[in-house]
Amino acid sequence: MKVTIKPVESRDELRRALDLMSAAHIVNGDLATKHWLEECSWRYPAFRPEHTRVAVRKGEVLGALHLTTDTVRIGEARLKMGGLGWVATSERHRKRGIGRKLIEETMAYMREHGYHVSMLFGIPNFYHRFGYVSALVDYTILMDTSEARTFENPFKAHLATPGEIPLIQKMHSANDSNSVCSMVRTAAHLHNKWGRWNKWRLLKDDQGKAVAYLYAIVERGMLYVTEAGVSEPGVCAAVVREAARIAHAEEIAHIRFCVPPAHPLARFLSQFNSTHEARIDHDAGGMMAFINVAETLESMVPEWDSLLSKSVARELRTEFTLVLAKSAYRVRANRGAIDVSTTPGACKIGLKNGDLMHLVTGYRHPGDVLDERRCIMTADARTLFHTIFPKRNPYVWRFDRF
Repeated sequence: MKVTIKPVESRDELRRALDLMSAAHIVNGDLATKHWLEECSWRYPAFRPEHTRVAVRKGEVLGALHLTTDTVRIGEARLKMGGLGWVATSERHRKRGIGRKLIEETMAYMREHGYHVSMLFGIPNFYHRFGYVSALVDYTILMDTSEARTFENPFKAHLATPGEIPLIQKMHSANDSNSVCSMVRTAAHLHNKWGRWNKWRLLKDDQGKAVAYLYAIVERGMLYVTEAGVSEPGVCAAVVREAARIAHAEEIAHIRFCVPPAHPLARFLSQFNSTHEARIDHDAGGMMAFINVAETLESMVPEWDSLLSKSVARELRTEFTLVLAKSAYRVRANRGAIDVSTTPGACKIGLKNGDLMHLVTGYRHPGDVLDERRCIMTADARTLFHTIFPKRNPYVWRFDRF
């Protein structure tokens, strides 16, 4: 079956693409999400009309997807990320390769337009064939409402208004500086999604100064705190108590805080009765793929320089070479400065793209990856390898998912 993959070219094509995506992904009559998709998604920061891609045959839209452009933070590094979302195929044309063609063409588009990596939150056992690997973890902290009610909250809580977005954004940016794979979020992102996410709660002191925020929703008989931020660690208890107040009013026995381990709230809760969980969906859920390996590694240099400057390896003069298929990337350290080139060097390490993604994001321990590979490395090269590929906790906030 001959199918053309292309960007939408008319309002009619766009309407049919949106209808297809809406039918596939919007459940239980979620009118806020439907409104965002149809009326606001095209105003998302960095969005272009060609980011809605369609599969067309004889004028009929058989499939569609939505490409989101965001900046991913890995320490001091910033990567241009293309998010695949809303992938949909008409029911009578499924299992005919429509989705595969859409994804392959969109990945080609990303290669042509300077993207470093791609990300998605997908169904099981499908996206690995396009080079995507599980690289993101869902971290949550479970606490009994009765336990959370033992904390104190001396502040006043109220629903935030759009005019208070800068207050939320300032705290989020400060708390998220140590997160890995999170999106660089701006006030424009919050404004764009306000119709879908409009229940932000601000905590303020007696002078009206915002000291914390949280976003709480009820799902499957539990209260989920999907966003939280604090102006300083000392107000974490107030966030927990406000969540407990909401849960108690709804007669909910348990609260689940969705925050990564590096977040101040996660560190605070580690001192009290709580269950800290990491959920991993193999070949499903949060997955990532390289679009341009060379440019990604080059963009990682600021972070690698920063890691090196703080380590005992900062005075080393050494190198290793990452070998992926037919390509080689030499990573060289020279007394605190790192450079990357496509010139083969010493200490070669044969890797798959998925291995390298796990190293770059910190999804796996570097020693575990090395142990699986046959390689001869000097002690200095091994030290450098462990220094620039530390184990981390890659996480994307629910708000930023697509």
